[in-house]
Amino acid sequence: MASLKTTLERLAPSHRAVLQWFQTFEGQEVEWPKPLPDGTFIVNKAKGIHKPKGIDYAVSVRQSLNSPYADHEPIMESDGSWTYRYFQEQLDPAERDSQFTNRGLVACMNDGVPVGVLLQVKPKPQPRYRVLGLAFVTHWRDGYFELKSSGFDSSGDDAPAIDQVGQAVDIVTAFDPANLDDARRRINASIVVRQGQPAFRKELLEAYERRCALTNCAVEAVLEAAHICGYMGPETNDVRNGLLLRADLHTLYDRALIAIDPATYEVSIARELRESEYALLEGRSLRLPKHPRKQPSPDALQIHWMHVRSIRERQS
Repeated sequence: MASLKTTLERLAPSHRAVLQWFQTFEGQEVEWPKPLPDGTFIVNKAKGIHKPKGIDYAVSVRQSLNSPYADHEPIMESDGSWTYRYFQEQLDPAERDSQFTNRGLVACMNDGVPVGVLLQVKPKPQPRYRVLGLAFVTHWRDGYFELKSSGFDSSGDDAPAIDQVGQAVDIVTAFDPANLDDARRRINASIVVRQGQPAFRKELLEAYERRCALTNCAVEAVLEAAHICGYMGPETNDVRNGLLLRADLHTLYDRALIAIDPATYEVSIARELRESEYALLEGRSLRLPKHPRKQPSPDALQIHWMHVRSIRERQS
């Protein structure tokens, strides 16, 4: 599996945010996507291939039900991977490079940069779209770009053993008394990684007065810097994209088992937690930092909230 971290580190923050959106909503049916909080468009109404100004690459392709182009249906494999043949903009293959959008997809192909794929499944006046996910442009022939599913984990984690801050965590797989000191060092390193990058965690500790935002737990060793929207590079280590959570709650949050309603700042728990000790969290209010500029971004909370709701709807 390709390293998402390595691929994304060289992209602009707005580009990474678009790709994160496609990962977050992979496999879901959505309305026309709204622009990201910074104003970046995810798809383009005028063109099927979207290459934003100031970005060297195409960031998404969109198939329309009434498209004049002969796009093929995606070919789905038993392992969940897929291949999709998407026709260029400009009907004459010889004129491919006359279109800046095609050149953006060629750049993706040449540099190994993924692109998001969106398929229209319901026509106007209330169109709906299926988020196919991220794909690599593997080649071009006779007017068709071939896109293959990226192989990135839709949870946002790289494999093997890459956690949400994008750093490798060593795993001890065998007991060896002679190596216990090394094992302790590995464990301590993995704890540091899980707790979050130092500056980001420090900011959250100060913003939340060194107490868990949901339980008021003040045992600093178990408090972790949770990203509201998954880690997509240093720019996402913003205090407004973070919550200071006890380690077990951080795990539940990342697994979409708890969420924060952006309208009320109240906790909503998944059905499978209702008979557990976590049932007491239902309806509990998130404790906000006193400084308004350090409070969670409503847009970030909304993205996570919609992601969790879509998962629960599929499970019901």
